[in-house]
Amino acid sequence: MIMLKNDPNALLSLKHQAVFEEDSDLQRAALEQLVIEWKNHPDTVPILKQLAISGKCPDVRRAATEYFVQGWPNDPNILPFLKQLVVSNNEYWWLQEAILNYLIAGWHEDPNTIAFLKQLILADRYRSLNVRSVALKQLAQNWKNDPDTLAFLKQRAVSDIDETLRETAVELLAEGWQEDPLTLGWLKKRAESDRHWGVRLAIIEKLNQDGKFDSQTLVWLKQIAMSDSNPYVASEAVSKLAQLGKDDLDTINIIKQLAVSAQAAEVRRAAMSQLAQNWRDDSETLSTLKQLAVFDKCFHVRLAAVEHLGQDWRTDSDTVAIMKRLAISDPVLEVRKSALGYLIENWQHDSDTVAILKQVVQDDESWQMRELAVVQLGAFWQHDPDVLTFLKQQAESPECWVVGEIALAQLTVGWKDEPSVLALLKKLALSNSDVRVAAIRELSIGWKDDPDTIDILKKVVVSDNCWHTRKLAVEQLATTWHDDPDTFAILKKVALSDERHDVKVAAMEMLVSGWKNDPEAIATIKQVVVSDRFSEVRIAAMELLAKSYKDHPDTLATLQQIAAADKSSDVRIAAISKLASDRQADPNILALLKQQAVDDPCSDVQRATMEQLATDWKDDPDTLDIIKQLVLSDKCSELQQSAVVQLATDWHDDPDTISALKKLAVSAHCPDLQQLAMQQLALGWKDDSDTFCIIKQRIESSDELEVRQAAMQQLALGWKGDSETLALFKRLVLDDGDMCVRQTAVVELGICWHSYPEIIEIIKQVAVNDDSFYVRQTALELLALVEKSHPETVVILKKLAEFDDNAFVRRSAIQQLALDWYQEPGMFEFFCDRACSDPFIRQEDWENNPRKAALEAIIEQYPVSDGMLGVLRDRAGNDLDEQIKQFAMKTLSNFG
Repeated sequence: MIMLKNDPNALLSLKHQAVFEEDSDLQRAALEQLVIEWKNHPDTVPILKQLAISGKCPDVRRAATEYFVQGWPNDPNILPFLKQLVVSNNEYWWLQEAILNYLIAGWHEDPNTIAFLKQLILADRYRSLNVRSVALKQLAQNWKNDPDTLAFLKQRAVSDIDETLRETAVELLAEGWQEDPLTLGWLKKRAESDRHWGVRLAIIEKLNQDGKFDSQTLVWLKQIAMSDSNPYVASEAVSKLAQLGKDDLDTINIIKQLAVSAQAAEVRRAAMSQLAQNWRDDSETLSTLKQLAVFDKCFHVRLAAVEHLGQDWRTDSDTVAIMKRLAISDPVLEVRKSALGYLIENWQHDSDTVAILKQVVQDDESWQMRELAVVQLGAFWQHDPDVLTFLKQQAESPECWVVGEIALAQLTVGWKDEPSVLALLKKLALSNSDVRVAAIRELSIGWKDDPDTIDILKKVVVSDNCWHTRKLAVEQLATTWHDDPDTFAILKKVALSDERHDVKVAAMEMLVSGWKNDPEAIATIKQVVVSDRFSEVRIAAMELLAKSYKDHPDTLATLQQIAAADKSSDVRIAAISKLASDRQADPNILALLKQQAVDDPCSDVQRATMEQLATDWKDDPDTLDIIKQLVLSDKCSELQQSAVVQLATDWHDDPDTISALKKLAVSAHCPDLQQLAMQQLALGWKDDSDTFCIIKQRIESSDELEVRQAAMQQLALGWKGDSETLALFKRLVLDDGDMCVRQTAVVELGICWHSYPEIIEIIKQVAVNDDSFYVRQTALELLALVEKSHPETVVILKKLAEFDDNAFVRRSAIQQLALDWYQEPGMFEFFCDRACSDPFIRQEDWENNPRKAALEAIIEQYPVSDGMLGVLRDRAGNDLDEQIKQFAMKTLSNFG
């Protein structure tokens, strides 16, 4: 996409593409060019902000954010804007993460950044685990020397509700503060007390990564290896124990004991692996492995033992006997397969091996085992006459077609000169066997000079009931027996009459490839194009016709016939595309496209045709008339909307364009069309005196809520500085009868005019008095966002948290107070009162109890306070809401 900067329509086209393009790659490309070529244009930054906030594609949102950060690094609004984006993209955690990284990279030195990270980690309403984890990691990495960071990480490791975040916290502590003796002791204590096994595992994994011997740590690991209830934690302790205590006799005895008697299979396997790796020469190690390989009840343990025996104890006399036994009799496929593999690798010449392979082919319940055995027989026992007979039997009468095909392939590779192999292939190719496709393939490749091969293929093409087989035979005939007098006739018949579309397409491709200039080949393709019952076959034939016979005198007429009359809309669209791309100079094509754009019964065809006209025949006077006709067609369809965008983009300067858009914005029957027309007016005709009036009128008089909201957003985005705009929004937020309109209005006021004292007063009034709890909740959240420093804000929030009659509002007010005002005097007591006294009574399981929000505030912000555990115990024993009781009990268990 290349646009010249001096082209008067270039900027408009780019703006349209950046905002409305459905293809995200094209949308990002337009955005990039807009930033490069029109960086200083007044509309560029608003478009970037709009797409960063509300773009349909998250990749576009991310690109818009990146361009804004890189192009305007000194803009004072970037930091608050990025913070807003982080908390508003909750549905795309990776997008939040990317924006957070931009924020930290550019504003690391800003004192508010660390506070924001902590808020993000603590705030329940923005709880996205991935983003909280990233924020915690950034905090530990970039603010390690901050005096509060260590305490904050310990707080998260102990009290965070999410176990995974506690894991992250302990990992960060173990990595960054391992040399601190107090932290080391603290982590060991957490590994013993945390109820979540992932936290305990994370500590053990991270501690003593340098492998330094520490007698106290060794004692601690022994205790965990023998007593931890989680097998993964105990297994990791075993591995660390072997690493640190290799020369400690007590360690060796503990690991031997765990290898045979640990209750958890994961622990037995870990102990056994450590024995095999670190104490290979110990007299008891080999006997332990043999016992586990044969008798352990867990197949993972048996499998690991087989691998150790097969790799490190091949010369032991008992190992081959164990492999033979397990290859045939172990109940689990993975163990049998591993044992058979080692048997073939290490004991190929053992007299029992070939017999075991045959037994596996015949008796094993798994086709994978049988396939492995067949391959090995064909590869290593070609001189054994019994193997030849055995493989022929498997190819002719397979219980599984995969095994039959493998056996057939082994025969053709290892015994090609054996006459009986060719006879078997011929027999199977004409049978109903599942391996006939493989037989035909092998015949065509290895025995193409045999006179019977072509006859077999001819019979298969016309009589086989499997389309895969017929298709293969068609392709082999055309490529290998091109000069046979029957081949052309067979291909022609298949192309016209086969019952399967895949076979027909293959036959047509072979005809064009091998007989392109034969008149009958051309006639056959044309016949298929106009008469085949499969639309995909007609499309394929049309593609071949347009590509290979573009200059043939009948091709154009045939394509026109298809474009106008084919019963499938997909076929008509494909034909129109071919005509438009190859025949732009032909006046008849233009006439046909004009007719289809207006009269085709399918709107998808009309839309495709209209786009071709706008792309290739933009200067034809009828093209604009057709698009205008579609714009004003009053069908409220995607076709009409596409025509509107096409008209606004490519015919911006036509005097009728703005008139049509104004008419649609006011009177279109479809709300989506009204919104689209308003967007186009605001984007391309912002300076027209009527545009502002129309959008304002739509806000005041439209019967459709979505139209009113869209108009409000356009007005706030494009006419923020107009005095009428502010007056209108003030009136809407206070007086409009629709709560959604009031909610939208308060959001726009809070974002666009929060620096006006009168607006803050309005938001306060709405937060307390609006009839809708949705509007009150939105207003209080905006108030907390834009008026943190005013002392009256905390008073209003506390009033709402205590006295509002709606639980959602009370809960939201508590959360806002916990986020930014938890250090205010008396706030802990206030949260305790709310945790015990909020009047919420549960009606539905999904409802959010304000008492829980208050408890979370206490746990997160005051984890070391004297009264925190008391409040939790009180709620665990006395709360009438069962969910609150369970939450309190679970939290108490995390504190030991």
